[in-house]
Amino acid sequence: MIFCNARSVAAIVALSSLPFAGATAQASRADSLLNAGGLQRAESLYYAAAQAHPRDPAARWALGRYLVSRGAPRVGMTLLEEAIQFGGDAARIGADLAPVYLTLGEYQKLSALRAAPIGNTERERARWLVSHPSKLSAPDSSTSVQYKKSNESSGIGTVVLRVNGRTVEAMVSTHVRGIILSDTSAAAKRVRAFRSPGASSATTVPAVADSVGFGGYSLSPFPVTIGTVAGQAMIGIDVLARFAPTFDPRSDRATLHVSGSVPKPGPGVDQFSTLMTPTDLRVLQAGGWLSVDQPPMAKMLSTRRWTFDAKRGQLTIER
Repeated sequence: MIFCNARSVAAIVALSSLPFAGATAQASRADSLLNAGGLQRAESLYYAAAQAHPRDPAARWALGRYLVSRGAPRVGMTLLEEAIQFGGDAARIGADLAPVYLTLGEYQKLSALRAAPIGNTERERARWLVSHPSKLSAPDSSTSVQYKKSNESSGIGTVVLRVNGRTVEAMVSTHVRGIILSDTSAAAKRVRAFRSPGASSATTVPAVADSVGFGGYSLSPFPVTIGTVAGQAMIGIDVLARFAPTFDPRSDRATLHVSGSVPKPGPGVDQFSTLMTPTDLRVLQAGGWLSVDQPPMAKMLSTRRWTFDAKRGQLTIER
């Protein structure tokens, strides 16, 4: 069931009075508003279109994508699945579903995707993970990991992980998903790789680590990728987002929260709405979207304590 606020109800009435305005056009309008920074108006239109056209795949698809980007991947996943059930393009919608399934550990559903652009090796890894599901070991409500801010004008910094018990320094990136191990690193040689026969050495390889550790937390096993990256590894902000990470460049520590939730911030903070796309994390500032690793946002993140609260779709920076 989809719930909507008073603004959305008004939008439903308006949309219902436009007999020639299809759900596709409405979703396109919402996308345009969102891209331009009109977050609240776009959200109202997404909900209104899905409410006015409950079995239209375009409306379902658009709202599902939006909710995934705003930190509600499981609800968004359901809407994307419904979009396919209602006749939507399985290949195009499946391309949005595949990374959501991987993030949520829905390996059975991922392995069953036929029209999605995932290769045989990704499907083989998903099948393996069905019988070896990831488990989180978290003895405490929070844990801390070593964090070093970036010395560049852009970038978030690095955190220290453990991959199969081996210490790995990983660059935190908003432009990739998951964990990518350098194909020249020692850690890459210790994971279970799913390679295509005859694949070139430049091809990224889906793999599984027996365990990935973050401070006192451990995920066993956990999907990773082997590829060409600078340094030892890269870790997408999507991996850390599940733990509502707090980064403190002054203490060189990052704190992870097992619940993925943090208390609502009090006074003395700057708050920004966030939008997480497959290749970026953006914040709403002065009516437009700004990537977090671009100035002036990167400068603030390199000097002040900040938290990415994905569930609320919010980035909080302490003053």
